[in-house]
Amino acid sequence: MEGLIDLSNPVYLGICVILLILLVFAVVKKIIKLVITAGAILFIYVIYLMYTEQDIPEDIDTLRDSVSKTVEKSIDEVKESTRKVVEDKVEEKIDELLGN
Repeated sequence: MEGLIDLSNPVYLGICVILLILLVFAVVKKIIKLVITAGAILFIYVIYLMYTEQDIPEDIDTLRDSVSKTVEKSIDEVKESTRKVVEDKVEEKIDELLGN
């Protein structure tokens, strides 16, 4: 095992240090992107709440509840509109098949 990782040579040690620095830089960069994305989403959500004249949550629990209610409402609306579109298309196809 000692022969596998031999850092006594300064060239190997330099390569390992450079790789470690690049790895740390990549991780920090990903974390910064994640924080910026989460902040942007939160900012857009607050603007949405202000636009729809809803109360802006004061703490994390009310924010979580508000987000989950909004998501559930949006999902229900999408399901209903999708169901309506599918029903309309099915009726059109049935009329087309029976009409000809």
